[in-house]
Amino acid sequence: MDHWWPLQFNLKDILKSLNRDDLDNFKCVLKNMSLPRTLKQIPQIILDMADGVHLAEILHEYCPSGWVETVTMEIFQMINREDLADLVMEQLKEHKHKKEWNKVFRNKWKFNFWPKCKENLYVETESYRTLVTLCNPKATMPFAHAIVLHGPPGSGKTTVANRLMLQWSESKQAQMFPCAFSISCREVNVTNSCTFAQLLSLKNDHWRDYVKSLDLAENFLFVVDGFDELRVPAGALLQDICSDWDTEKPAAVLLSSLLKRKMAPHATLLVTTQTQALRQIYLMIDQPFLIENQGFSEQDIQEYFKRFFKDEEGEEEDKDEEKALRALNALRCNAALFHMASIPAACMIFCLCLEKVMEKGEDLALTCQSHTSMFLNFLCRMFSPETYERHLKKEFQISFKKTCFLAADSLLEQLPTFSKEDILKLQPDMKGLHPFVCRYIINNDSYNNSCSFIYIRIQQLLAAIVFVQELEKSVSKYSMQNMLSKEARLKNPNLSGVLLFVFGLLNETRIQELATIFGCQISISVKRKFLECESGKNKPFLLLMDVQDILSCLYESQEEGLVKEAMALLEEISLHLKTNMDLMHASFCLKNSQNLRTMSLQVDKGIFPENDAVLESTAWHQGSQNDQCLLTFWTDFCDMFNSNEKLVFLDISESFFSSSSLQILCDKLSSSACHLQKVILKNISPADAYKKLCLTFYGYETLSHLTLKGDNLSTMLPSLSMVVKHPSCKLKFLSLSSCSTTIHKWNEFFSALKVSQSLTCLDLTDNELLNKGIWLLCKTWKQPNSILQRVSLENCHLTEACCKGLASVLMVSQTLTHLNLAKNTLGDNGVKILCESLSHPECKLQTLVLWSCDITSDGCCHLSKMLRQASSLEHLDLGLNYIRSVGARFLCEALKEPQSNLKSLWLYGCSMTPVNCKDFSKILRNNKSLNTLDLAQNSLGTDAVKTFCEDLKLRICPLQTLRLKFDDANPTIQKLIQNMKESHPQLTISSDQPDPRKKEPLPHFIF
Repeated sequence: MDHWWPLQFNLKDILKSLNRDDLDNFKCVLKNMSLPRTLKQIPQIILDMADGVHLAEILHEYCPSGWVETVTMEIFQMINREDLADLVMEQLKEHKHKKEWNKVFRNKWKFNFWPKCKENLYVETESYRTLVTLCNPKATMPFAHAIVLHGPPGSGKTTVANRLMLQWSESKQAQMFPCAFSISCREVNVTNSCTFAQLLSLKNDHWRDYVKSLDLAENFLFVVDGFDELRVPAGALLQDICSDWDTEKPAAVLLSSLLKRKMAPHATLLVTTQTQALRQIYLMIDQPFLIENQGFSEQDIQEYFKRFFKDEEGEEEDKDEEKALRALNALRCNAALFHMASIPAACMIFCLCLEKVMEKGEDLALTCQSHTSMFLNFLCRMFSPETYERHLKKEFQISFKKTCFLAADSLLEQLPTFSKEDILKLQPDMKGLHPFVCRYIINNDSYNNSCSFIYIRIQQLLAAIVFVQELEKSVSKYSMQNMLSKEARLKNPNLSGVLLFVFGLLNETRIQELATIFGCQISISVKRKFLECESGKNKPFLLLMDVQDILSCLYESQEEGLVKEAMALLEEISLHLKTNMDLMHASFCLKNSQNLRTMSLQVDKGIFPENDAVLESTAWHQGSQNDQCLLTFWTDFCDMFNSNEKLVFLDISESFFSSSSLQILCDKLSSSACHLQKVILKNISPADAYKKLCLTFYGYETLSHLTLKGDNLSTMLPSLSMVVKHPSCKLKFLSLSSCSTTIHKWNEFFSALKVSQSLTCLDLTDNELLNKGIWLLCKTWKQPNSILQRVSLENCHLTEACCKGLASVLMVSQTLTHLNLAKNTLGDNGVKILCESLSHPECKLQTLVLWSCDITSDGCCHLSKMLRQASSLEHLDLGLNYIRSVGARFLCEALKEPQSNLKSLWLYGCSMTPVNCKDFSKILRNNKSLNTLDLAQNSLGTDAVKTFCEDLKLRICPLQTLRLKFDDANPTIQKLIQNMKESHPQLTISSDQPDPRKKEPLPHFIF
């Protein structure tokens, strides 16, 4: 029964749609037809009782498909159902064309796979499953009429599109579409003017009549592949669009007409593109539904490796799985390469390369060490002398070099594809070029008459070979400046990948490999070019890059001599470790550094496992080996504390450690050869991090500045007390912020401060000390041996009740010169108490910050009386207090007095009015001490600048800084200020900013 083929039309649905009379008429006519022998065997009563669905099944099972198709149309004509006869004819025609399309899509599908990488290696991804669901109006998800599948180069976007078209042509997917078309943007690039119908049938002229016969109102599927490869600017695509399928237009205009919904407005669109072209997509398509083609998931990668290493005979399944696992585990040790394996093209390269390495019995770890080691190894394995006849070696090497120039030029010009003519322009030896076309380098798309490099990383490596060879030339389009320029790399992101490979090729072993196999001669001394300075400048080329780029490039070289020379250029470094690879790069470089003086570090959450204990108890856990590798890298990283003896500044902020990594850090700091002087620890975890790190400085003689800030400081106070009380402690500056703890622990800490013979600066900003805590501090503060000079109690929840204790300190302290009480509700009465001590001759205070302390004009009255006396106070900040005009006048009265010593007065946002403008301008005529006056964020009127300038222009006064609220774009004001600069060059008049405390610290801030 080999002639009983599937029917080429939907007989079951057609017969099911017949009413009872039409079905009986169909059966009656069928009985009188010349029936096949097999159908005659069916009892007549079964045929008589059969409904439409059952009858279709009987005909399908017992009759040849060709006979069924012919007889069905005849019967429909005989029972006057011409409409159904036409429907059968239409479905037969559609099936015929779909069969032809299937051949085309089957060929394109096979073209997706390299030698050995057969179709059985295809792994269906989540992106494809999402796409199929979105294309189905019967699905539960919203139906999308415009879908954009985007992702990086090589992520399988074209493969996904081809898979959808193939399965549509095989009647397996997307059956809601009566017709589907695939348009390649590569093909559009080389197509002259044509009609839209011609564009859809370029390769098959006999399809054109069928395309013209289609009902244009139907919902077709159009797959537009490679939008990013269009060589027409997106702006040009918006012009001259049309809606007529038979009007001749440039192919690109016809495509834009489709995307803009002028052509086939009811169609469903699927567009594939690189992510970087999404901006242009939004110009063309209204409200597209975006699907990010993320390539393989981790599970997909595992499945791909398993299939790749599976023996076709299937005789040694256990050994095959072992090979796949070995290769996969080696790849996992390099997080960047493993992440790259989500790109199907990269995954293919890795499998091919690692298979060759295992066949030779060589070390997989060395191959997976870096991008260059993997991809150069791949090139060397694929193009070893065994792959071509030995007498063709010279021709092969010449062709290889020309291919490198093709890679570099097309990358610089940002051309994702090139024609065969571009290859022929290089005049290569075609026999020598044969391995490139046939083996894994150049993708020869014969269907679209175009070529491209099989994977962007391969192209970048080939281009890097050209850049390295051109490094010693002073003038070249492949110059070092082209790679190092941030602007150039922003415009052409692929240059960053080239730069990485350039450093990878500076390794002496790799230079030797290039010379032996490919005949590429590179001077070993070329690596020193990056350490040289640009002509006329003192900065080496290397330092033109960001620190993270420097470290990743130096790691890529794996050349320790180069790394040591390069790192010697750096005296300060700021690192933000976001990924495991960042840690790997930094550890390799920093263990080879010696001249660092300052280090700032931020470690993101997720680099170290949060629960080490669980991992230790599950030693065979998949990730445990990787975590041990990370701890090894971290140990190397922390060795920098020993190698950099000049290191004096360490800042660790916003960092997340595990117990193990924290212990390694503490151990390395405790035994380090460096002599840290300033340490900042802000917002770090786990909870005991501050406690453990504090104890590393127990008995530390060189530490003079320590800053601690975070949510987990309460358990650290006892440890900090031990550090402060140690006889060797020379701490001069201590900042402790956001510490929520008990009054008992504060008492212990303040008691420890009594012992200190060195502490002069204490910052307790943002601690909930309350009045009880301040009384304990004042008790310590008044000890005869206290030498505190600068103290900040900003936002410590203080009230008027604590002012007596503070006033007593002001009376007795012979060292205190700066006090910050900002953001505490001291009120006018609190200020009055403080002023009594400030007026005392024994008080030495020079700077007082009362920013936002709930002070009104009454408080200003007390301050005015104090300032009129021979007070030591020189700097006063009353910003964000509601003193208004009356309070300002009290202060002006004090400034008129000749005995006033005030040098700086900040009245930011104090609700003053234009009346006060004249008051202050007058006092500046005679005041002999005030050099800074801040009246920002006060509505002093439009003539404020004019008023001050008129009063100051004929007088010489000590004022150096004046801040006002004014429109600095006003030409009249600009001219007034310019004239003042000429007559008073020492005076700076500036417009106010929203909040100066959020900008760089001004002089009145305590530290």
